[in-house]
Amino acid sequence: MIIGVGVDILSTARIHAIVARGPAYTQRFARRVLSPLEHTSFASVEKPGEQADFLAARWCLKEAAYKAAFPRQTLRWHDITLSNDRRKPQLLVRWRPELAHLAVHASLSHDAGLVVGYVVIEESV
Repeated sequence: MIIGVGVDILSTARIHAIVARGPAYTQRFARRVLSPLEHTSFASVEKPGEQADFLAARWCLKEAAYKAAFPRQTLRWHDITLSNDRRKPQLLVRWRPELAHLAVHASLSHDAGLVVGYVVIEESV
């Protein structure tokens, strides 16, 4: 059974503008938005354009996950980790114990300076 659906669209120019302000702004934004595991991956991304794309993808999918999970759980930035271990984005969510059985499906698309994230949360039976 589907518990929630969330979608978010983001103009990547917003994140590119943050990164263009310099490393101090980029790192502050990254600390705020990324989970510890994501922050470790982010540390190896050196080019500003790639940093902005990395941050934009995570911002967008986390916003979509927040919308899909609410009101069952109010997720925070660090509760969600985007893992790109496979071709399809995988969201790892730190659920409250009574919600640990929920499954998360995510899709991410980007084109023409926009990123769209779509998240479906379902109850595993």
